[in-house]
Amino acid sequence: MATDSQDSKHSRVVAVAIDNSEYAEKAFDWYLEKIRRDDDVIVLIHIPESYDFSLAREWSPLTLQKEAFDFTLPSPGVIKQLLDELEKSVKALEDRYAEKVKAYGIDGKFRTGGGKPGEAIIKIAREENATLIVTGTRGLGKIRRTVLGSVSDYVIHHSPVPVLVCRM
Repeated sequence: MATDSQDSKHSRVVAVAIDNSEYAEKAFDWYLEKIRRDDDVIVLIHIPESYDFSLAREWSPLTLQKEAFDFTLPSPGVIKQLLDELEKSVKALEDRYAEKVKAYGIDGKFRTGGGKPGEAIIKIAREENATLIVTGTRGLGKIRRTVLGSVSDYVIHHSPVPVLVCRM
């Protein structure tokens, strides 16, 4: 068993999965109020929703001149608009959580990733050498979880470190 002097030399790296949901915010608040240590280093992980850019089409008079519509190329204007909206949303989320982190005087960083949320959370947690992952859950029933998938369920089953799932 580690002694107090050994424990004080090593900070915990706590990865907290966040998004714009009330579940993520409640999980983060619970961590702050119940188990946070003064020497914790926090990694806020956000995996923005991805868009199917193949659906980013824009009507154009040129398409009427063709015998068939060309659905192979997405509209650059629509893609730019979607990416700009995504960037603003991520920045607003980062700012909101940065205020909370600052209020508690916690060291840490904000990381984003792409792909399937559960896989990306695990990947970033490994990269950051996290010693704990905190996540919220929507509390889906067994059938809905099977059909829709569950990020927290994936993280629990694939994490190399302990996972705390807050269900509120």
